[in-house]
Amino acid sequence: MTTTDRIKLLLELGEADRGRDWPDYLQYGFVETDVPALLDLVADEALDQASSDSAEVWAPLHAWRTLGQLGSSKAAVPLIAQFDRLCDDDWALPELSIVMGMLGEPAIIPLASCMNDLNHKEFGRVLAADSLAEIAKRQIAYRERIIQCYRDYMRSPDLSSHALNGLLIGRLLDLDAKEAIDDIRLFFAKDCVDISCAGDLEEVEIELGFRSKRSTPKPDYAQLYGLESLQVPEKPQSDDILETIDFYFMRYGHDNSVVDVSELDGFFAALACAPDAVLPSRWMPAIWGGEDQAPAWKDKQEINDFTHVVFTLYNHVMQSMNDDDYEALFLEREAEGKTHTIVDEWCEGFLRGINLWGPLTAADAALTEDCIQVIKLFATEAGFAQLETMDENSVIAQQRLIEPAVRRLFRHFFEQRNQASAPYVRDNLKVGRNDPCPCGSGKKYKRCCLH
Repeated sequence: MTTTDRIKLLLELGEADRGRDWPDYLQYGFVETDVPALLDLVADEALDQASSDSAEVWAPLHAWRTLGQLGSSKAAVPLIAQFDRLCDDDWALPELSIVMGMLGEPAIIPLASCMNDLNHKEFGRVLAADSLAEIAKRQIAYRERIIQCYRDYMRSPDLSSHALNGLLIGRLLDLDAKEAIDDIRLFFAKDCVDISCAGDLEEVEIELGFRSKRSTPKPDYAQLYGLESLQVPEKPQSDDILETIDFYFMRYGHDNSVVDVSELDGFFAALACAPDAVLPSRWMPAIWGGEDQAPAWKDKQEINDFTHVVFTLYNHVMQSMNDDDYEALFLEREAEGKTHTIVDEWCEGFLRGINLWGPLTAADAALTEDCIQVIKLFATEAGFAQLETMDENSVIAQQRLIEPAVRRLFRHFFEQRNQASAPYVRDNLKVGRNDPCPCGSGKKYKRCCLH
């Protein structure tokens, strides 16, 4: 397979999954000599204008992931040159920092230069700061060097880039950079930090262990930025498990996690349909987007509480699926005197659950794909584009197809599991060792076919 063939493959791969669990792109044979072609793919602005439901619009993402897995030092500077163009991309902003973390040490100097260069866009520089932190997390040997890059910047910062400065403080907290506390204090004294990003100086000092409590009232961030008062979620007083689950997602949810009880219900529905059981040791971390993205729980009671309500919902979904009376927890919204059903979060959860399935046979994969087409309609970019062409009645009709499709998928694999676990039934009567062999040889069974 040539470089051209491999690049063509990336153009045809299509929609990617979010999160850090990327496919192994090196299985397609990519090597160091493919780096220039992969960089060209990332830089191809024509692909940004491709149809949202096309496969090729995803090719730059597959290309930068491949570059990260190759770990090519030659890729660092050309990728950083794309930061200003890509920093507004919802996928590039979180993913390119991961790629730079994979490239490691060769990227440190050019990233620090980008972070300090006022000619770059502010969020291009944010991406550089995030990338440095990612390198430090992956390779602890470079932690001090990267913290020093941050300290050098703070001593001569861009006073107008409040968002960059606030987010940089967040990266220092991620790295537990206690050694930078003096520079952090001077940085805040310059009044150039957006405190909504990582808190004010007192919160930072508490986080780093330099104080145990505040000396002044906590800032009203909403008032500072002209917003309505922020509502800090309070744990429900009732024993309603759905309200409790939503409370914890409001408190600890993030971009890569399940966001609410509807999505979690869809996630569990997919696990119920799975051809083989998915163990809690796999699905519990997947709720948060991976082991490394689990919450920093306040205490053990919170962990126990969350685990209890989640397993209660999980068992309910499994039981109701087996009893053939499962009803999806779709959301509802009131608007203009009408009740509208919202299925998007549930569908996203179902696709998240399917990602935990093992490999399927060609026949099983085809049936699964057929069943989930209506689910993908409400949970993928291509699906959203298709929905925009439909009238309200057509959308409602598609929503009503979701539960029948799930029941069909569940029954298919349920029957397979039952067949696999059924006891072996002997078709013929048992033949004794000293009986005549059933093959008709005239010999005793023990001297013939049993031998």
